[in-house]
Amino acid sequence: MFVLLACTKDKEKPSVSVAPDCQQFLDRYFEAWKSKDVATLQALCYYLSPEDRSRLPEGSLETWRYSKNKLVMENFEQVTKTFGDFKEYKILSVKTTAISPQDQPAANMMGSGIHTELVCKAKFSKKTDAHVGLHLIKETEGSPYIVAAWNFQANL
Repeated sequence: MFVLLACTKDKEKPSVSVAPDCQQFLDRYFEAWKSKDVATLQALCYYLSPEDRSRLPEGSLETWRYSKNKLVMENFEQVTKTFGDFKEYKILSVKTTAISPQDQPAANMMGSGIHTELVCKAKFSKKTDAHVGLHLIKETEGSPYIVAAWNFQANL
């Protein structure tokens, strides 16, 4: 899976709007792609719920962080090698769902909180377009977003 992007206006039709805090997250996240700031991408990727954190064996959280940071780096390198430098993106669709701890089995499977699923059209220097799916989560209304999952598909 891969993630990427940064908000620009498309001549075809305007980007779909998102909540202000989500847009702030996207601006930060996609500026990191554009500026090749892998450390910021690593900090913003991979959600681990409090329940999942509590189930990790003692001392394994650092191993988990190392593994996820390595995966973010590998994904960044692969996308850049295949498609070139990230240029811009446009949000095509957005869907937000609140999952409470009482919403079983969804809370067990995805974690409780505010889930925002986005589909974006991205442009790169080597190839024109790609569709990027992002699944963002924030645990509470006031907490920050983090990338829980993503997918990346080249437009043929």
